[in-house]
Amino acid sequence: MQDGSAPRGMLPLITALVAMGVASMALYVPSLPAIQADFGVEPADTQLTLTLFFLGFSTAQLLFGPLSDRFGRRPIILIGLVLYSAISLACAFAPGIEALQIGRFLQGFAACVGPVVGRAVVRDKFDGPKAITAFAVVGTALAIVPAVAPMLGGFLQAHIGWRANFVFLTLASLILLATTYLKLTESVPEKNLDALKPRRLVRIYGGLLSSPFFMGQALASSLAFAGFFAYFTEAPFLFIGEMGLSPDMFGLLMIFTVAGYASGSFLAGRLIPRLGTRPVILLSFVFLIAGSGLLYLLSDSLTIARVIGPMSVYTIGFGMVIPGSMAEALRPFPRVAGSASAILGFFQFFCAALTSLLVQPLYDGTARTLALVIIGVALFTVVQFLVLTRNGPPEARESAA
Repeated sequence: MQDGSAPRGMLPLITALVAMGVASMALYVPSLPAIQADFGVEPADTQLTLTLFFLGFSTAQLLFGPLSDRFGRRPIILIGLVLYSAISLACAFAPGIEALQIGRFLQGFAACVGPVVGRAVVRDKFDGPKAITAFAVVGTALAIVPAVAPMLGGFLQAHIGWRANFVFLTLASLILLATTYLKLTESVPEKNLDALKPRRLVRIYGGLLSSPFFMGQALASSLAFAGFFAYFTEAPFLFIGEMGLSPDMFGLLMIFTVAGYASGSFLAGRLIPRLGTRPVILLSFVFLIAGSGLLYLLSDSLTIARVIGPMSVYTIGFGMVIPGSMAEALRPFPRVAGSASAILGFFQFFCAALTSLLVQPLYDGTARTLALVIIGVALFTVVQFLVLTRNGPPEARESAA
């Protein structure tokens, strides 16, 4: 652990790497109805491109985490960025919906390298309150990206077309690749030569999965994440398809939900040093349940305010739960931070994929079924956290390495 020794500029770079995955999801969301019309397919076919991205993003983390423990953070990030750039360019020229679906799965597979390895770098370089502050900085940036990306994506859709989104992602990833090559230093003091041995991976992942505290913290962030991305999957069809908003106007509306997320993340960074992590996480659950419940109560009529208002409340809780739960999940496992970060990221995006798949066939042009899904997720988040984390964290498991 090199607490406080992180070189100047490392945290902004890591934040950009972590944000890359969110940008890959959010930028093209205003284009989903246009992609549907362009290829002449059903809404579920275009929504599947988002679900497949989640699946690729989640499963690849189980590979990139151990790879970064074995070979170091820097080379794995560089390789991932090269792959991401090539796949993003291929998505820009997809000839049909099937090719785009495959491309999005592969893009998600490559995009996960920034978040999973970036979180491990934060764990390498920061500890204690500084780690929570670093995760709060990353969380605030993650709130800004989903606001800016749909606005930019809506502008590109309105003036150029949906393929421009993937050209932009290609160019942005090439810039990030060059910056990473020049600026990112290796953060692993000693590479773990046994990190990829099958028996060791089974032991590590088994140890993490069997830790109630780790699972409680991991699922707290993952389920809150999943609830938001259930909304993310349905939102363009509600606002653009049902209410008739333009893609760029839809992008502007993301400011409200993302402002809620940023506010929650900011509050977490201020309250955790004073109150402790667990009370702040419990407080975040109040906002999750209140927002999802309000969405259901107002779902009898579909208007912008009746959807955006409740989801803004929900995202305050989402922003509050992320920094503390992520830091607490990784804290007891310093020697296997890459693998622990991989499991954490896997659950976040796998849960998002499940809720995305769940809401697709239930879509009925209203927010009612969406609200029921989010309420269920929020309630399960609270119950599992109270049960799994009631005995507190385990001792740091150095033996897991």
